Amino acid sequence: MLRASRCVVAIALSSVLALAAARTSVARAESPPAREGRAFEVDANVGLAAFVAIADGYLQKMADALQVLALSEQARSGKWADIEHPLGEVGRLNAAALNWFALPDGSYWSVQNGREKGNLSTRPYFPKALAGKTVLGDLVVSKATSKSVAIVAVPVKGRDGAIVGVLGASVYLKPLSDRIREEMKLGKELIFYSFDATPRLALVWDEGLIFTNPKEFGPEVDRAFTDMLSRERGIVRYTFRDTPRTVVFSKSPVTGWWYALGIVGPTRSGTAERGPGAHGR
Repeated sequence: MLRASRCVVAIALSSVLALAAARTSVARAESPPAREGRAFEVDANVGLAAFVAIADGYLQKMADALQVLALSEQARSGKWADIEHPLGEVGRLNAAALNWFALPDGSYWSVQNGREKGNLSTRPYFPKALAGKTVLGDLVVSKATSKSVAIVAVPVKGRDGAIVGVLGASVYLKPLSDRIREEMKLGKELIFYSFDATPRLALVWDEGLIFTNPKEFGPEVDRAFTDMLSRERGIVRYTFRDTPRTVVFSKSPVTGWWYALGIVGPTRSGTAERGPGAHGR
């Protein structure tokens, strides 16, 4: 499973590197300016697919690693002393996160801090993990670090089949956003973001927007996100802070997030666009 996740990320990166070449070749094949908007849409959908694959790939890779650990004798013991070291190795090989193990009562330990003062029993995702489900992508503010995170969590079953705890990772959204921006090598005119059904922004090109509610950015952006939340994929156009932008989006079946990739400014045809997007530059 880990190898498959790495392959997905590698393929996605190859797609991103091909984006610039695709933009040039498609633009040459079309007759400007009428078809240049279509050329952007083709380019953007290639980039969007890469964005989804890279982001989902990092979270799925974490889930795969935790699931493997959950089957080990160390995890099945339910004892932090046995779990701490192998969980630390999971953290070392994956995206930056608070790596933790919780007992069914919600008390928990992390690799970074040892026994934590908080309790996870009131978190909406925790009962799902105790019910035997894998959690991937729930957005919360970490009790331990006060940072915005995406939760990856898997149940741990003891030798008798009963759930003895939950292995988890609170993946930091800012470092992962920075990594994605660097790996995708997007130009300054391009933006990316993801959001859940709340909606709450998760991975964003602008760190100042992480964990904000875009529906609070004004009526036009509110309408735009309402539109995106009502569909699983599409293209939207908008003006925000006096800047036009065009965004393609799709919903991921892995995280349940919507992912969006867009261009700031008019399209190459020079047409002013209207529709939704994240906070402007």
